[in-house]
Amino acid sequence: PYIAYYMTKIISFLEKLGIDLNRVRFRQHFKEELAHYARDTWDCEILISSGWIEVIGIADRGDYDLRRHMTYSGRDLTALRRFKEPKKIKIKRLRPRMEILGPMFKKDAGRIAEKIESMEYVEGELEIELDGKIVKVPEDAYEIRIEEETIGGERFIPHVIEPSFGIDRILYAILEHSYYERSDSGYKVLKLPPRIAPIKVGVFPLMPKDNLDVEARKLLEKLRTSGIPSYYDESGSIGRRYARADEIGVPFCVTIDYQTLEDSTVTIRDRDSAKQKRVKIENLVTVLRALIEEIESFQEI
Repeated sequence: PYIAYYMTKIISFLEKLGIDLNRVRFRQHFKEELAHYARDTWDCEILISSGWIEVIGIADRGDYDLRRHMTYSGRDLTALRRFKEPKKIKIKRLRPRMEILGPMFKKDAGRIAEKIESMEYVEGELEIELDGKIVKVPEDAYEIRIEEETIGGERFIPHVIEPSFGIDRILYAILEHSYYERSDSGYKVLKLPPRIAPIKVGVFPLMPKDNLDVEARKLLEKLRTSGIPSYYDESGSIGRRYARADEIGVPFCVTIDYQTLEDSTVTIRDRDSAKQKRVKIENLVTVLRALIEEIESFQEI
């Protein structure tokens, strides 16, 4: 269930990055592929032009890590899981028989007895470490007693799920999956989701004259001051500027035209639909933030 949880989070993550989920798959490792520490491993793979590539690995490491730390550090790294209500349980305890241990181990009998009492239930001959040596205790030197205890929880060794992300591969897949050419014009588009597009907004004067360029630069500064990464372009026709913005993945373009000088409104162009809407300048930052954070769609503004 834990690996499945990470799978759903990964799918959601990749979808937000603009990855085409029809070109995503998960592959489980065969037993002979598993690393020495892994109980189960799944790879997330993305299809690109050169074929399927692994971009994320999810390894169920079980309790391997903490158990090894406990073995070599001697520290207790268990956690306590508390019950809603106390429980009564029956526990098998080892109890040393001193009448046998005494004659057998003499001066070491007391220390061996303490170790037996601290051990978990086992059957058969016991192996106890004493002064760096292994001492074997026969089965008749201890007895098993069943005791009833009331406990409020249980101790366990936490398990570890290790997701590993190949950021460079994911980034390449984003670029490849985001690229397409418009069917009507053949113009190239990088359909980056607004949240991850490096430049969020292009600011263009309809023409670099009649004070339109001055107003556009004022608006550019306002957007940058508001924390919205933006750039200015006045070169060439407005259509060519839109095309250049589409090529580098800019999701929205704001155009200052002659109507702006009359009623303080501007046009917002949506890269993906190529549609435009007029918005008051005083509301522009709020509208753009809602679009960038995908709180509202372009159709809803």
